[in-house]
Amino acid sequence: MLTRQVHCREMMRLSEPTSLSSTSDALASRVRLAAAAYLGRFKGSSREHTESDLRCYLTWCAERGIDPLAVRRADLELYIRWMQELRRFRPSTVSRRFSVVAGFCRTCVLDGVLEHSPAEHVRRPSVPPESPTLGFTPPAVRGHADRCA
Repeated sequence: MLTRQVHCREMMRLSEPTSLSSTSDALASRVRLAAAAYLGRFKGSSREHTESDLRCYLTWCAERGIDPLAVRRADLELYIRWMQELRRFRPSTVSRRFSVVAGFCRTCVLDGVLEHSPAEHVRRPSVPPESPTLGFTPPAVRGHADRCA
């Protein structure tokens, strides 16, 4: 548990995923612009939480050498499995974090960065009815511990 918290705190200090700076400047610039366009839709704590979730996804992509703007549905399925099986996030956390990724992809489609959203047909985990986030629009409502759990 402590390792996860330390890892997340380190990620929250990053201005961009570590490996992003080692990719081509043009790609890094496109990803930064797409992320800024998506995050521009949010204010206050919703923006902070969304930025944290998006940073986690972009870092995951960078660590695997995946271009977030050329991601495929299968890559997103692997991201969900990574959150579930390796990080052992709760279903509500996986669902919320993936909602951020899906929103990012949808915004990229609206902005003409992507032709279609690879997140469109990704199977999302079911969230139990007793989940405290059920019924709320992620990431607007969440507890501090859930952000980086």
